[in-house]
Parts: sequence; structure tokens; C-alpha cells
Amino acid sequence: MKKFIAIRVDGNSEIGFGHLMRMKALARELDKLGAEVIFLSRNPENIEGYRVLQLDRQTGDEEDVRVEEILMNMQAGMLIIDSYEYTQERLDRMGQMALLSVYVDDLNRQPFNTDFVINGNLYAPGLPYRGKARFLLGTRYLLMREEFVGVPLRLPNRDVEHILITFGAADMENVTPGILRALKIYEHFGDLHWHVVIGPVFRNAAEITAVAKDSPNVTLHYSPVIKDLVDFCDISISAAGSTTYELAACGVPALLIVIADNQVRLAREAERQGMAINLGWYHELEAAKLYSALDNLIINYELKAQMAMHGQKLIDGQGAQRVAAILVDEMRGIKKA
Repeated sequence: MKKFIAIRVDGNSEIGFGHLMRMKALARELDKLGAEVIFLSRNPENIEGYRVLQLDRQTGDEEDVRVEEILMNMQAGMLIIDSYEYTQERLDRMGQMALLSVYVDDLNRQPFNTDFVINGNLYAPGLPYRGKARFLLGTRYLLMREEFVGVPLRLPNRDVEHILITFGAADMENVTPGILRALKIYEHFGDLHWHVVIGPVFRNAAEITAVAKDSPNVTLHYSPVIKDLVDFCDISISAAGSTTYELAACGVPALLIVIADNQVRLAREAERQGMAINLGWYHELEAAKLYSALDNLIINYELKAQMAMHGQKLIDGQGAQRVAAILVDEMRGIKKA
């Protein structure tokens, strides 16, 4: 059996860390099943605990030649790709290699002829996927960190006191300071305690600190253990990225703000399925809409309870386990020319 599994992924302050986080979650489960995981990345500094081979920034063709050489030398049995940079032509090329080829997708931009395509997003089952791949779609295959597996069911507190504000590891669009400024003139701002996450690569930490400095009811949390903070808070204002699923898994009702194109579908579907409220794009959000949504969520216990129930029903955190088991079983029995 070929046990080596290569994962091609990047993660930095420019493109965000969502791809890298979910690949680490999958790597953890593959490792438990006896596979040896090696990361191929331009950002080895952001990957700990695994062997990493650094890739230079090259053209797609140049990188593919380099990756194929690495895979051949290590006798890899599987290549997992999580990157928006891969075109159909590049993926088809990888799909023709004598190993198991897997692509982790969000967007359904093209037909897929890799062996597997994984899209664990809430909206994935409704996308018109095409190609020869075997498709693993929906939240049963959502790749989440271990701390969000099997979270106990939680009913929300009737009285809201602590509100989480989180816009990812980087806040690339500098949304946090504007939201905090708007909240400071919210009618009930002083009655609540606001917990603001400052991620590891925030470039706007000084600005956030300046906005919050005269507000004793605002606590800034620098690179916190997010699970602990999520569990502590009653409701959340969040970007509509991977944190959406973490909040849902913990039964924390969320007001979602879209900060990137790849968050639009999730925000809409999360609202449609009753596990969050979609406030739309950050640059179109008016303060009055934010205040109204907060008032409604704070006052309406039944709404909070329904959102918590729907979220925890939809997100059980075991997707990485399921995906790893399917892929390793397939690799063990693979027979390709």
C-alpha cells in the first residue's frame, strides 16, 4: 500500500487561512488512520506538526512539473488539492496521474475529472456538479477542527450578555473597526459585553485598540482559543466563512456579514436553513439594519433557540473523520494504470 499522502494548500494573510485550517483537520484524521501526510505549500511557516516541502511561486505549468516530480520521488498514493488557482486543465492533468486525486472545492466553476471532489459546504448539494469525479457534498463531509467534533447540545441563554465579534484570522477587508464604531452608538451598547477577536495576522490591531480604548465593556482577545470564546458568548457577529460552521456546531446564533465572494452562498443558505441571519455585504450594511437584527436576536428567545437547534443538527463536526475513512479505504484498494 502507498501510504504517503500529499496535500497541496497555501494559507497567509492575503488569501486567508480557511483552506489551510480545513486541510490540517483532514491531515489529523488521515494521520490517525496510519497515513503519512506531507504538505506542499508556499507558506511552510504556517504549518506545524507535519513535514512540509516548500514550493516557490511559479507559473501553473512550472509548479505542476515540480509537484509531479515530488509525488513520484515519494511514491505518493494520493494528492489532495485545496486551492482556487487550479484550472480544469491543471486538475485534469493531476487526475491522470497514477495515484488518487482529490480536489476540495467551494465554487463549482468547472467540470471535475479528479477521482474525488469534496465540498462540505451547506449549499453544496444544490450545486450542479459535472464530471467523472465522485462527489462528497454537504455538511456530512465538512472539514472541521477536532475541538468542534461532538459538541454537546446547547440551549441559548434567555438573557444575552456576551456578544462575540469575529472576522477571521486576518480581517483582510478591515471590517472590525467599522463594525465596532457602529456598535458604539447602538442604543444598547453599554448594556452588553462585546468580545472582539484579533487574529494572528491582523494588520489593523492598532486601529481596533484605538476604537475600543474608552469602552470598558469591550474586551479584545488576541489569537484566542476560539472554541472557548464561542462557548462563553451568547450570540455572535461574524464573517460568513468557516467560523459560521464553528458557531453552528456550538449552538451560538450568528449574524453573518459577507466579506468575500466565496461567502455569499453560505450566508444565504445558512439563513434559508435557519441557523443564522444574513446581513449581506459589509460595504452595503447600514447601521440601522445591524441594530434591528441585534434587537430581534437579543429579545426573541424562540428565534435563538431555533437557530441553535438547526445549527447543531446540521453541523456535527465529524466530516473530516468521514472523508479520511473514505479516502484511505479507496487508496488501499486503488488500481490505476
